[in-house]
Amino acid sequence: MKGKWVSSIMAGIFIAMGAMVYLSVPNTLIGSMLFATGIFLVLNLHNMLITRVCPLMVYDHKYHWTDIGISWIGNGLGTLAAALIVYFTRFETVISNSVKTIAETKLSDTPQSLFLLGILCACFVAFAVLIGAKQEQGSFGQIFYVWLFITAFVFCGFEHIVADMFYLSCYALYFGAEALSVIKVLGCVTAGNLAGGLFIAWAVRKLDKKDEVR
Repeated sequence: MKGKWVSSIMAGIFIAMGAMVYLSVPNTLIGSMLFATGIFLVLNLHNMLITRVCPLMVYDHKYHWTDIGISWIGNGLGTLAAALIVYFTRFETVISNSVKTIAETKLSDTPQSLFLLGILCACFVAFAVLIGAKQEQGSFGQIFYVWLFITAFVFCGFEHIVADMFYLSCYALYFGAEALSVIKVLGCVTAGNLAGGLFIAWAVRKLDKKDEVR
């Protein structure tokens, strides 16, 4: 159990690292490509990122619903720790404007939009997890597919709960935030990420079984 908590917290820190790079790069496309830094760490070190745990729970039953809860809380603690570290450094000034723009867009969005954007994000991430897992670790195929899917969802502006945890933690520290608005974002995006991840994993599992029968 202790190992799961450590793994979850580290996953949150890794995603925060990717988000830091994204926030500090002026060009959105390049920043989106470099965001994958955090995902590569998560996948290659097998950390418990909630959007990784969710599809694998359905696809190969590696995880359970309790792991969803552990990963959500642990990921949040990891992103909060990263946000606190940044808050006490000069790097804060580098990303503060980007944090303000991104966080305020999310906080002012509707529940429906957040939920649906969360589903779209989860579809990309679930494919990255499931297809990447079928490739040899560290191979060109794994790197290419993971990079492609992660870059796509970040560039499109879809909602990833753990990245949002980092953005909103930074925003709350720098500018303050209404608790209800933050809860709205976290709740809707979590629901969307879970719905999308569960569906894609279920669909891929069904297709794989059909191929085995043939």
